[in-house]
Amino acid sequence: MITARWQTVFINPRRQTLRSGWRVIVFFLLALSLAFLFILLMGSALFLLGKLNLAPEGTAGSGKLFIGYAFLMASILIATAICLRFLDRRPFWSIGYYFHRRWWRDYLVGTGMAAAMIAIIVGIEWAAGMVSLRWSHAPGNEIASGLLIGLAFFNLAAAFEELTFRGYPLQTLLRDLPPIWPVLITSTLFGIVHAGNPHVSPLALINTVLAGVWLAVAYLKTRSLWLPTSLHWSWNWTMNSIFGLSVSGLQGMASSPLLESTQTGPTWLTGGPYGPEGGVLATIVLIAGTLVIWRIRWLAPSTEMMSFLSERIAETESPSSAFDGQHAIDCDPYQDANR
Repeated sequence: MITARWQTVFINPRRQTLRSGWRVIVFFLLALSLAFLFILLMGSALFLLGKLNLAPEGTAGSGKLFIGYAFLMASILIATAICLRFLDRRPFWSIGYYFHRRWWRDYLVGTGMAAAMIAIIVGIEWAAGMVSLRWSHAPGNEIASGLLIGLAFFNLAAAFEELTFRGYPLQTLLRDLPPIWPVLITSTLFGIVHAGNPHVSPLALINTVLAGVWLAVAYLKTRSLWLPTSLHWSWNWTMNSIFGLSVSGLQGMASSPLLESTQTGPTWLTGGPYGPEGGVLATIVLIAGTLVIWRIRWLAPSTEMMSFLSERIAETESPSSAFDGQHAIDCDPYQDANR
């Protein structure tokens, strides 16, 4: 009896599979182990190349950051693939990077929406005299290359963070818990990993958690990672590569931004050296952005993703468990296939 009772701590008795919480723990342990291995290999390779004077240009500063994210991306991709294959037995594309019919629309909507949200924040600050803007004095070719490098880097960083939080962890927890809990758990973890950033404040952490909720709702509306990824990269790229502002306390990520900004307003409102994410204006805009995504009717899962979700329900869930409001967010009554 004791053995059976302890078994239910780890095994879901209805599906006879490892419970979602333990699967998420396995995922993070695997991802961290792979990341440690890859970064160790990267450090050793750069050290040896440096000793031989063969280190490629750009491996200092932002170059190292780019390479580091590439290795982290590799670790999270492998961890995701392993967990999907051996713990969930579902195809890799189901994680949300599937080129369905409307993927490009989700991507463009997210890109435009996030850019507009940052522009609203900066526009309010500029109109209130809390920030000064001027064109960069850098040569045009440096600005152009900086914008393109930022485009690539922020897409890579966003895809990595979306896979890490709104990928396997969020989607796995959604199968066993009402959606509010997976959203809060993964968004809180998203905030915690930013707690060590420079110039961080309690408000900055709250805003980071709100950003996690914003991105989680984007996933729940579309059951795809294209919308949250495009929101994520465009938010950071517009903030840093266009306006030259700090991203989560990190400065100098864009060597030649399009504009140079100097903030003079109160830190609690503008975010100060942490960037807009540390201010009340970002709080308001993130809440508004989340509500807008929630209410847009035509943001809905594609036919392909709905078909996959329906198959998973038929295989492993009771008929009503995934779309009855207990296991899936009721963002829009028109997108619910089972009602």
